[in-house]
Amino acid sequence: MSVTSRPRSVLAVIGAALALGSCGEGDDAGARKRPPQVVGAMPAKAEDFAPRLVALGTVTPLQSVAVRPRSDGEIVRILFREGDDVRAGQPLFQLDDRGARAALAQARANLASARAAAVQARGDYTRAQQLVGKGFVSAAVLDQRKALAGSADAAIAAAQAAVQAAETALDFQTIRAPVSGRTGELGFRLGANVRTGEAVPLVTVNQLSPISVRFLVPPEQVQDVRGALSRGGVTVTARPQDDSGGAAPIATGRLSFLDNNVNPGTGSVAAKAEFVNKGDTLWPGAIINVEVPLSGSAPRIALPEGAVQTGRDAPFVWAVGADNKIMMRDVTVAGRANGKVFLASGVAPGETIIVDSLTKLRPGDTVRTRAGGAAPRTVAAAATGTGG
Repeated sequence: MSVTSRPRSVLAVIGAALALGSCGEGDDAGARKRPPQVVGAMPAKAEDFAPRLVALGTVTPLQSVAVRPRSDGEIVRILFREGDDVRAGQPLFQLDDRGARAALAQARANLASARAAAVQARGDYTRAQQLVGKGFVSAAVLDQRKALAGSADAAIAAAQAAVQAAETALDFQTIRAPVSGRTGELGFRLGANVRTGEAVPLVTVNQLSPISVRFLVPPEQVQDVRGALSRGGVTVTARPQDDSGGAAPIATGRLSFLDNNVNPGTGSVAAKAEFVNKGDTLWPGAIINVEVPLSGSAPRIALPEGAVQTGRDAPFVWAVGADNKIMMRDVTVAGRANGKVFLASGVAPGETIIVDSLTKLRPGDTVRTRAGGAAPRTVAAAATGTGG
């Protein structure tokens, strides 16, 4: 090879390399251009929707009483079984009452003695009154007899009080159910010695019918719940946590209470609903879903749950424009029910809304529906005669 041919060969190699590089850059630019995305879409339609509050509630007895002894003693009888339904006033435990019965007998004997002494004192006073006019008894003696009669009457009152105290002490030896309800687990067994002020209760009685459910009202719905409560007769429905609303409710009750205090941390307000609880379908401590209707039904745009995304400032949906390009549309959610989101604003009837493949989308993307072809024509496109 000659000296003059070498520069020409080098130039040829460099030119070929530059040509290949330019071809590669063209390929990368083509790769960066996003093809139409295949999505599922549907036209927005309005359905009747009744706003309601759906919240988690905790079943709470209207009354839950920890039964404790009011007297020291040994348990000699247990008059129920764990889990029994009991009525208010029904005997539950019997303590050894021999000492209390003896104390009551002594108090009654003291009362009888006081009454006998009072009879004698009143008789002495009456006779002194008859004799003082004849000069047989002085005025000082009469005053003395009168004081003794008064003391005898006071002794009777004291003896009667002692009898009542002894009767109360004896009554405390029989421990009764303070409310009607269902008993829980025993804290003490037969033969145990119990004392007043025990930390562990003898048993706990929970009232099951009626029963209440406590739940929290979020701040944005407090005024709606207040309005519904002021109108009266708000029906509350209890459902299992995993129920989507298609099955029959567990129980139906009424809204009975809205707290007068707002939680400073969350802005929520505590509320309670009361249920008759026939058949003990609601159990204390259970977590259920509570549904509270807030107003009458009105037409709202209904979309599947997955179509509405959570944005930084507001919920949004992907709407398809007349040129099959998509845009983010902020929406206002009126409520959710049966797997659907009902919108108060942001979407008009007939607009095409994307319902799946949402994570891959960017504003301005062109889309095709999963059925093949461009997305359905929007309301604007239909009106102007343009669109995919």
